[in-house]
Amino acid sequence: MAARIGQRCWILLVTTAMILPGCAEMPTWVPFNGPVSDEIPGLVTPAKKITQLQRLAQAGPESSPQEKRAVVEYLTQTIRTEADPLVRAEIIRTAGAYPIPEAALLLTAALKDTDADARVAACEAWGKRGDAQAAHLLAGMLRSDEDHDVRLAAARALGFTHEPEAIAALGEMLMESDPAMQYRAVLSLKQITGEDLGNNVDRWRQYVQEGRAQPAKPSWLAKQAEQWF
Repeated sequence: MAARIGQRCWILLVTTAMILPGCAEMPTWVPFNGPVSDEIPGLVTPAKKITQLQRLAQAGPESSPQEKRAVVEYLTQTIRTEADPLVRAEIIRTAGAYPIPEAALLLTAALKDTDADARVAACEAWGKRGDAQAAHLLAGMLRSDEDHDVRLAAARALGFTHEPEAIAALGEMLMESDPAMQYRAVLSLKQITGEDLGNNVDRWRQYVQEGRAQPAKPSWLAKQAEQWF
């Protein structure tokens, strides 16, 4: 069974290697000869590239260490010349399905991609890793990236880590005035700490500063109830 899985993975890699870069030679196109097609001969569409990458990602968990290294090496070479940002984002997601040391270089470089969607994909991939390196890089993205969606993706991915640096970065996020950023920080802090302080931003700020949850202040109604009973 493992041999059959490995064989399928190699066949898929070879097929992808043929499809992603496109064809070196453009076949001759004769107008009005044969059935009409929407596809241009010799042109590999982004949709086809993405489909092949998704198949590689699905094969990742069951592939051998040698196959994983071969796929990551291929992805590293391919992303350097890929102009389509959607395909680059899919390459990054595929690399995220191969959690080996060789993929870290690709994912680190992907955090500096010129396209925001590609950087979002890189944040998600690092969130799956969830280690100290992931927390450090994602905290840096949260503090420095200028794109709102990328920062939200970094904050969400930090929720899958359990490092002090992640808590500190999310605590800084609580100081911002944007309610969406504050809410995302609260959700990730709940996930990291296991605490549930509701959505009270002030209590979460205090938690980050002091390292422990403070009792919630009783509401006016609760105070009245204490007097009545």
